[in-house]
Amino acid sequence: MAELLTVTRTQVAQTAGTKAPAASFNRMRVAVIETPAAYAAPAQNDTAGTSIVLPQGSRLLLPVTVSCAAGTASSTLSVGLRDPKTKVAIDATAVVNAAAINAASTSQVNTGTKTINGQTYLLPQDCELYLTFGGAAGSANQAIRVEVPFVAP
Repeated sequence: MAELLTVTRTQVAQTAGTKAPAASFNRMRVAVIETPAAYAAPAQNDTAGTSIVLPQGSRLLLPVTVSCAAGTASSTLSVGLRDPKTKVAIDATAVVNAAAINAASTSQVNTGTKTINGQTYLLPQDCELYLTFGGAAGSANQAIRVEVPFVAP
């Protein structure tokens, strides 16, 4: 069977002696987002910053795990990327796209627009992870935990 040449390292790159980028071969890290013990009920489309900034060149990995206590009917959670200084959204659903948080559960949610269907995504700049509550108004004090694996450069 012939060897499969990957998109990451072509035969030309191998011959030239270039190495795989750090975000392709490095330690996996996990950004952990947890809601505080006490907070007001979020309205639909409210956002919450996490102050967790992934460095430029990081590669998002799967699976993303979302754990939560029971919330309100139809409530969802999205995890996106935004500029850490200006707070302008880069992609509001890059990591998780509208995961149901109405029932208590722990699940792997691989629906982000930058990671679904076998895509790979390297962050073009430093990016803060942030949350958007959707579907319906959320529950006050609902325990939510999101684990986002990534490889940093």
